[in-house]
Amino acid sequence: MTDSRLSDALTEESAEQDVPGFRKKRNLCRELLLGDTGVYYVAHYTGGVLDFTLDLLDHPSAPAAVDDASAAQRRDAHGRAGAQLVYRAADLSRRVWELQCGALVRLAVQTRTDLVFCNTVIGGEHVVGFGWLPEQPSDVVVDPAQASDIDRAAARLATALRQLVRLPSQNPGGWQTAGDAQEPVASSNANFVAYVVGVPESAELLSTALRPAGLHYLSHHRAGEQTAAADILRHPDLESFFSRGVTVAGRRARYERLAGDLSLLALQVSRDLRRTVAGQVERLVLDLEIGAVFYYLLGPEEYLFGVALDQDWVTQADRDMSAVGRQLAPSKVRTTGT
Repeated sequence: MTDSRLSDALTEESAEQDVPGFRKKRNLCRELLLGDTGVYYVAHYTGGVLDFTLDLLDHPSAPAAVDDASAAQRRDAHGRAGAQLVYRAADLSRRVWELQCGALVRLAVQTRTDLVFCNTVIGGEHVVGFGWLPEQPSDVVVDPAQASDIDRAAARLATALRQLVRLPSQNPGGWQTAGDAQEPVASSNANFVAYVVGVPESAELLSTALRPAGLHYLSHHRAGEQTAAADILRHPDLESFFSRGVTVAGRRARYERLAGDLSLLALQVSRDLRRTVAGQVERLVLDLEIGAVFYYLLGPEEYLFGVALDQDWVTQADRDMSAVGRQLAPSKVRTTGT
């Protein structure tokens, strides 16, 4: 939507200590909001402190308020939720360091009706945004394609903000190279067998979704326990992602620990966002400097955890997560009772 009503509805607020350096940053955020991407709120934070916000909450296209809150109350709630998300992102960046894939550059949070993103610009600078999505049926696993326009726009914004200080793109979401990525040359070991543990039926399904040009690790969890896991971490095409200090066994152990924590994180983020978006968090993407980690809710106390080591294939791996989730939970409506 690019008509004048968007500009008329745009509201901008700055922190008490505004600085000249925010002007270009604010202009880039404004362009995003007026670019018809579905994003209706953007905020910039430094060290977890709010710098400025821009929003379209007064526009008819903005999603309905939670609990009939006024526009002023919604702005306050979004600002607080954004600060909490920045805190979560900073904490996660420290926690994922043991994976030895670099820091967290993007945190994507999807519900049935919203995508919320928190992208790292530099150091302690983050940009947070809220975008509305066409509501998806409650009986299927969420589809990342529904949020791709917002995700791409968020990646472009983070890259443009970095370019202001002459820093290169961190390729959040792998969007910058997704169209150029090529299938790796087939390994000499054409009959490579995945490593699998747990329930045979589930493990076999997980293993069939793995490939060098996509997901490299998958695990299924129910009632706090891992039921099955599969990976191709020893595949010859992935040798470059390992070294003397980064072993296959070490990665497996770290992935299992992180997978056990993500269900709690999803609940925490759902609570953080409860005054801003409807519904619970059903998809989390922890995009690192190298690759990404994924969480997909399948049903009550049931979820899928996945890892892609190659940044070029983050987007493909995200789509594959949704596809596997639909096979594992073909009808969430029967398991949730909704």
